[in-house]
Amino acid sequence: MRALPALLLAAAAAAAACGSHTAPTAVATAEPPRPSAPVDDTPTAPAKPITMKSLTAIGLDPGALDRTSDPCDDFFQFACGGWIQRTQIAADRTEQMRVFEAIIDHNLAYEHTLLEGLRGQASQDVTHQQLAAFYASCMDEPAIERAGLAPLRPALAVIDQVKDPRSLTAALASLHAAGFDPLFTLGPRQDAADAVHVIARLEQGGLGLPDRDYYLATDAASAAARTAYLAFAEAALTAIGRPTAVARREAADVLALETTLARLSKDKVTRRDPHGNYNKIDRAGVARAVPHLDWDAYWAGVGLRHVQSVVVDAPGFFAGLDPLVTATPAATWRAYLAVQVLHQAAPFAARALEEPAFALDSALSGQPELPPRWKRCVQHTERALGELIGQAFVHDRLSAASRAAAEDAIHAVVAAMTTNLETLPWMDDTTRARAREKLAAMTYQIGGPRRWRTYPIKLDARTWTANMLAARRAERARLLAQIDHPVDRDAWKITPVAVNAYYDDQINSMVFPAGILQPPLYAVEAALAVNLGGLGMVVGHELTHGFDDQGAQYDAAGNLANWWQADTAAQFAARTKCVIDQYAAYEVAGGTKLDGAHTVGENIADIGGVKLAFAAYRALRATAADSVVADGFTEDQQFFLGFGQAWCAVQRPDFERWSVAVDDHATPRWRVNGSLAATPEFARAFHCRTGARLAPAAPCVVW
Repeated sequence: MRALPALLLAAAAAAAACGSHTAPTAVATAEPPRPSAPVDDTPTAPAKPITMKSLTAIGLDPGALDRTSDPCDDFFQFACGGWIQRTQIAADRTEQMRVFEAIIDHNLAYEHTLLEGLRGQASQDVTHQQLAAFYASCMDEPAIERAGLAPLRPALAVIDQVKDPRSLTAALASLHAAGFDPLFTLGPRQDAADAVHVIARLEQGGLGLPDRDYYLATDAASAAARTAYLAFAEAALTAIGRPTAVARREAADVLALETTLARLSKDKVTRRDPHGNYNKIDRAGVARAVPHLDWDAYWAGVGLRHVQSVVVDAPGFFAGLDPLVTATPAATWRAYLAVQVLHQAAPFAARALEEPAFALDSALSGQPELPPRWKRCVQHTERALGELIGQAFVHDRLSAASRAAAEDAIHAVVAAMTTNLETLPWMDDTTRARAREKLAAMTYQIGGPRRWRTYPIKLDARTWTANMLAARRAERARLLAQIDHPVDRDAWKITPVAVNAYYDDQINSMVFPAGILQPPLYAVEAALAVNLGGLGMVVGHELTHGFDDQGAQYDAAGNLANWWQADTAAQFAARTKCVIDQYAAYEVAGGTKLDGAHTVGENIADIGGVKLAFAAYRALRATAADSVVADGFTEDQQFFLGFGQAWCAVQRPDFERWSVAVDDHATPRWRVNGSLAATPEFARAFHCRTGARLAPAAPCVVW
């Protein structure tokens, strides 16, 4: 599954630095941007009557523009510079985004009103009772502080029993069944060789910092992150009763153990290889790889006593884990497991844990303040009971117009991809036929799932941490119950309220929740060009994921299979390498470079998303009776402004660096500029001279 990034979507690209570029050219309100060099403006169709409108009237923000910037040099600055100049990041956020933050705030306000209303009334409706109890318990801070860390004592008691490999195995099974993920993770996964079946998957893990490189890199920022993690581990161990000196020593032991795990772990680029991640060694193979853990007891402890089919993502990690099982002192294992549980539980625990955990998060992201309690409680409720709150949201906030717009955008983008496949000069006919087959088999869901989930959880309005623990245990049980059963193609992996969307490689399906189908990404009153630049690009992005460097390795049925002829595959690889090199040249805060190999799938999707959405907009406007000019901007230019302004963002420098280290999307500036540097239609629309930063002579076009 590929989704746009956490909390919001991922999007768009970077400015290629090849060739010369012109100096910034001012753009007057009443006239279009002046070309940086003469271009051929020969019309391709009879001229239409022109209707004059304002940018505001068509759904764009004229105040967001920086008219002193050359759009051919830095379109992100041109489209967003005015907004950036006047925007401050709220203290409880790591970034501010013009469109997606507005939608998030709008959705949160709806959820807040709904939950506060349910909290204050008696209801016979079980759904309402569950939402009310869960949210009310989260808002009851005095009760949370009175309970302290007592709700975590059962898990900690299991950890206290660790004294040898057998008891370590028992602790791992108990914690994994409870929804925690120390050492490695266990979950369901469609069999990549037989995508109709779900098998067990074991993945490397067990790290408290966001990525292995935080442990291994020698730069100052990584060293500071390790220091912050040590401080958290010490505070967490102190909170459960360790003497200060003992907590400090054990925290250092935990960091050393996790550093060893990091050395065993695949890096984030290697983990992008679907074939490398598909190592079906089955139950017996797992036992051979890590023989010092009692795997029969483990499988029984997580409720999978009879499981046989098992895939691992990193055989080297599990082979390297086995010597640690016996070589690591039991006291270190107990400290490590405790820190893992306390870290993962901190967001729903008393202040004794929540505050040091946020201090760590703040050190990594630069965010100075926690969001207010009500926001955190709304978000916790949505994550834990997402389809309960989602039913109300879809009913109340998914308009018929928004659903229809999403349908229209999907059909138009699919049609654009169909046409595109027929004209790609680098694709042979056999591969082209397979690509058409995959596109024809692709499905989509809009708004909410076809079948709503229920949540068999006993909740109490007086016990917040216990409620969260119950929800986590129930969710883990639900996921593990999928193993050894046919795949449920209709199940959703995000909530209907999420401001996000995703494509699933093995389902070959796109999902567009009601949460993202909101203004201003899609607005009824906005021009079609603007809506397609926003919502249409998101649709094109998700569709292109089916054909990016990872998606292209799955066939129409979702199986990991090679459907490419050798010569075409070689050309695809060369074009992919071009995109990797393009984005690897882009810098963010402090001179950090983007990782082009890590972000390549999202970058291909961004480039394809813009191209397909532009073609879809053109097709939908082809029969229009007039052509709209808005404050001097043509319809083509309006499309690109709609795209650019959808991704206006300001990020804290620490968060921008964190994103480069962890997120597989480029940062917003480079998502916009990078994708436009690979879009010749943009250069034509803004009359960019060949060789300008966003009009390279050889753009990195894949699809």
